[in-house]
Amino acid sequence: MLVLTMLLNGIQCSCHIAKFVVYTLYYVVFAVGGVGYSVPLSLLIAGVSVTAGFMKVLPRWLVIFGLLLGVCGQLSWFSLVFPKLLFLIPFTRFPGFIWLIIVGFVMPKTRA
Repeated sequence: MLVLTMLLNGIQCSCHIAKFVVYTLYYVVFAVGGVGYSVPLSLLIAGVSVTAGFMKVLPRWLVIFGLLLGVCGQLSWFSLVFPKLLFLIPFTRFPGFIWLIIVGFVMPKTRA
């Protein structure tokens, strides 16, 4: 995805293309980089939370926080239609990184 975003940004910076193409590429880059990252990340977080909640390998507060992050990330795709919802993307990305790090330390290495 990073390479695709970089290629589209390079095309967008070219001065020999029409204005509507620049706007189209802007929205494609935004969709790939912003929403295209937060939605799959939220699916990962929600999937790990549900599975860990059923198996009781994570604390309850961490499972609930993961589910809230998952819902926030899934709602972030609305920012493509309603720009006032752009705050949902960083609310998914940055706490999502922290959540993944905490889960990596808290989750047991073996099942009992």
